[in-house]
Amino acid sequence: MKGTYHGEMGVSYYHGNTISKGNACKVVSQDSLTVNMDLSLMALSITDERIASRLRDIGMVQVKAAYEFYQMDEQMYHFVLLPKDVICWGGLGAPATVKIVFNQNFGGDAEYSYHSIIFNLSPKELWFGGEKYEPFQQLVYHFEGTYE
Repeated sequence: MKGTYHGEMGVSYYHGNTISKGNACKVVSQDSLTVNMDLSLMALSITDERIASRLRDIGMVQVKAAYEFYQMDEQMYHFVLLPKDVICWGGLGAPATVKIVFNQNFGGDAEYSYHSIIFNLSPKELWFGGEKYEPFQQLVYHFEGTYE
């Protein structure tokens, strides 16, 4: 599974409509998974313009996620991802701090014979300036890509 994968990342609500699909994305798999996540896509789901604007200003963030492997068969690894929360510091005259908390129950599959990987990351909470943004609806970032 180690390597660099190129593919597309889409975003949808956990229980609903697609927000965005088919955005180019690169993922690096080593001892953990590293992916650049576009917060401007999350901003599309936020009704508070102050928070949406901050997410668009931040743009891309790097998410690191450990693997927990559950099964390996003749062609595929099945895994759960354990992403670390993302914190974009602010305050003291700068825009507010943003914290994104991820669900720890999402993962994916890697087909090593076809050099491909599919996985989901799911932001479940959004914190802005130290307060939980209650209207936030859980999202799913879905990646599909192949080995470089």
